[in-house]
Amino acid sequence: MSDIARIRGAEARLVRFDDEHGSAQLAEVAARYIEHVEHAMRHCTYGSRVQTSLHRTLGEMCAQTGWLSYDSGEHDQARHWWDAGLRYALLARDSVLQARIWSNMARQAVDLGHGSEAVAIARAALDATRNRRHPRLSALLHSRVALGHSVSREKGRCGQSLHRAEQELDREAADTPPWLAFCGPDELAGQAALCFYNLGDYLRAAQADKDALAGAQITQFRRNEFATHVSLARNLLAAGELDEALVSGHQALDLLPEVRSPRWAAHLDRFRRDLEATPAASEFVDRHQEMT
Repeated sequence: MSDIARIRGAEARLVRFDDEHGSAQLAEVAARYIEHVEHAMRHCTYGSRVQTSLHRTLGEMCAQTGWLSYDSGEHDQARHWWDAGLRYALLARDSVLQARIWSNMARQAVDLGHGSEAVAIARAALDATRNRRHPRLSALLHSRVALGHSVSREKGRCGQSLHRAEQELDREAADTPPWLAFCGPDELAGQAALCFYNLGDYLRAAQADKDALAGAQITQFRRNEFATHVSLARNLLAAGELDEALVSGHQALDLLPEVRSPRWAAHLDRFRRDLEATPAASEFVDRHQEMT
């Protein structure tokens, strides 16, 4: 069990590094660590109690490695690790771990434009953990349902799911798992911004991003802070607010030395390309090219 505690400590460090700096290069580190633990597992003896805990812990590591791969834009690798994580979750009979992985898979489905799939995955996670999940996990899963509806342009259902996510977060409980620490009011505001962006309501999306940035928690999660500045910049640009968009774009660039999130860096690059023909944006374009 002390070995398992060390594996859990390694996963917690990966979560912390991802929250602070983003995923770049971490996915490869995590993958090598999983291979190391699996090799040890095949050449050691242990009882059923340790075996169950080992399966659960490896599943958690696979869940995090899949997320790191996803944030790096490696979608096939992400699915590989999430599939492995689901196998370990089944062996450990851990439905909450399954829900964690399904939450990540639903988020990936949104990015790939598969709204109905995202809704189905998130709802399966909600059904599997009924009456057994942390309020923050409930809020996260309902926000995933909302995102799926937004991709399908189902405004009413999207709004209902966002409201349900807020209600679940109001039931805050103690003992939040490290991987769920990010899911507070700031995160829900950021998810709402993504929903409104998908629905074409850019001013409302920008306001939700501003609400997220105004929260006290988001500065603890610099990767999410970077993502929100990028999201706010593109929302303001889409709403015709060029000057404000450039301010947010520069604030995202300020975080680049500390944060490496290929997924959101790609969104920032698209924002830069949208501005290339705008003389007033030349300073941002030049600075972006220099920093990247």
